[in-house]
Amino acid sequence: MTGTRIPSPPVPAGLPGLPTTDTGGSPGGSPAVRAADPGRVLGWFRRHRVLLALVLVLAVVAALSVFARPRQDSEPLSPDNAAPDGAMAVAEVLAGQGVKVQHPQDLAEAYAALDANPGATLLFLDPREFLNSEQREELADEAGRVVLVAPSFAQLSDFAPDIRPAGVVPDDDAGQSAEARCSDEDAQAAGTVSAGGQSYRGPVTCFPSPGAEGTDPAGSYAATRGGSAVVLGSPDLIANATVTDEGNAALALRSLGADETLVWYQAGPQDIAAAEQPADPFDYLPPWVYPLGAWLVLVAGLAAFWRGRRLGPLAEEPLPVVVPAAETVEGRARLYRGSNAVSHAAANLRAAAMTRMAAHLRLGPGADADAVTMAAASATVRSYTAVDHLLNQSMPGTSAELVRWTWDLQDLEEEATSL
Repeated sequence: MTGTRIPSPPVPAGLPGLPTTDTGGSPGGSPAVRAADPGRVLGWFRRHRVLLALVLVLAVVAALSVFARPRQDSEPLSPDNAAPDGAMAVAEVLAGQGVKVQHPQDLAEAYAALDANPGATLLFLDPREFLNSEQREELADEAGRVVLVAPSFAQLSDFAPDIRPAGVVPDDDAGQSAEARCSDEDAQAAGTVSAGGQSYRGPVTCFPSPGAEGTDPAGSYAATRGGSAVVLGSPDLIANATVTDEGNAALALRSLGADETLVWYQAGPQDIAAAEQPADPFDYLPPWVYPLGAWLVLVAGLAAFWRGRRLGPLAEEPLPVVVPAAETVEGRARLYRGSNAVSHAAANLRAAAMTRMAAHLRLGPGADADAVTMAAASATVRSYTAVDHLLNQSMPGTSAELVRWTWDLQDLEEEATSL
């Protein structure tokens, strides 16, 4: 057993008074072990328990305010609006009396509700006239009975053509009590209502203004003879703030609760798209726009192809060597000589000499060969015939003749330009 070391038993981790060791040899354990310690997590929760409780309470209140909020809106005369300009009071009372109040959110839902409830009463509210005549006529055909609140002339024409608008109730009479003064049962049950809003005339006209006179006064309530259409001239007859005035509540409840189902429809901007699809803006373009557009597209395509083929602007590169002019002349002469182009070389020499003499003698760029010949003869002691023969008549045919002719031409140019 000599030389054999017996290992000590392992020490359980976490015993008080004994340090723990990690693989790195540092006491206290690694950061990962400390972060996973349940005691440290519980300690953090104890220190922040007040803040966590407040956050939890705020979350619960926010959830309740969002999900437990009663169905309500701010649209005037809406059955879900409890504000003074809403009509929730009338809707709730009707529902309590067994009337099924449906509030469609758009025109399609209104059609569906009327189709599912044949003979139902339709309360139509469209003060901003979002619907067109065709839609209103279709609603009138679907509904068994229609109640209108302060309708316009166009709405009356579609729903109740027998009823006509008669103007606005005078300000002096607004708010006063208006008596029924008709034989309609609903109006008789209400007794009096608060005057105001619009006035109408129809087969049945009730509640004329207190100051109205004549045998056929206009009133705040009008109906057809069979009662298929009823007109309430003022929104105050069903609004929450004024429904309890006079007999407003009785008139509103009897007018709206005559059937088992009431479809409370308020037209909105969302129904405009269902009525009239917006026009295609391309329909307003003139007919020449399309061929012009096709031509522009073709030209743009060709221009893109033309410019796209080039890799960039042309760049000038310097020549590797500078060639003296004398070497260029000598090289061209060797080419003429190698091809035996005597006449071509003579023509070049003649043209160059005449150009220089014309410039020296100030003949101008438009001078012809005869003018240069005469000017050269005048500037020298030679005759016109001799100068003309040298410049225009005699042309060398061989290389030797070209050399002699070149010397004679050079002598003439020196004489003409020496002055």
